Amino acid sequence: MSDFVSDFSDGGKIKKLQEQSVGKSKEHAKNLLKMKIKHESLKKAMKDAKDSSATIEEFEEVWKERSEAVEKKRINVKNLDEFKNFVNAVESAAGQAGVEANGQANGTGHDEDIIMESSGSEVFSHYDPWSKALIKKPMRNKMCGHIYDRDSVMPIIMDNFGIRCPVLGCANRSYIQPDHLVEDSNVQQKIQQLMSNVILDGSASEEDEK
Repeated sequence: MSDFVSDFSDGGKIKKLQEQSVGKSKEHAKNLLKMKIKHESLKKAMKDAKDSSATIEEFEEVWKERSEAVEKKRINVKNLDEFKNFVNAVESAAGQAGVEANGQANGTGHDEDIIMESSGSEVFSHYDPWSKALIKKPMRNKMCGHIYDRDSVMPIIMDNFGIRCPVLGCANRSYIQPDHLVEDSNVQQKIQQLMSNVILDGSASEEDEK
């Protein structure tokens, strides 16, 4: 799979496809918002036509005039908060996906970056999803089980109230709260053991070279 991603990413193809996907998503969002605004305008026009008409003939005449005015009116959704929020979400998701794809293509998504828990059912990365640095103070999110470094997650959630788990594919939609996080001593021990093994392996390699 990594070989396929590497070949596929040559020449910036993945980035280009992501940009095309983001562009199409923005265009679809604009069209949907325009339809929504037009629908609301037509509803209001119909109500106004109904309220101002005493006969069916008057209603038809007023409705034709007002509906045509709605159809001719230009709609610009780019400055709407709803559109801006959608764009931010799409671009953020594309950026995260790009990091994951590049990691696989460049060989940085190594198997050794994953530790299997003793239960044999849970996995976690050694690296913090925000800083990408090795986790030193592991905190587990009780809502989804993902692990973050305390020094990364705490400043972020204290300054922002709308932060969700950043792990790609996480199904947890709850905003991260301080009481969702617990220190994970088991993961701490595993990371310390891993680092000890790395140090020992490095020392052994130096001895062999001598």
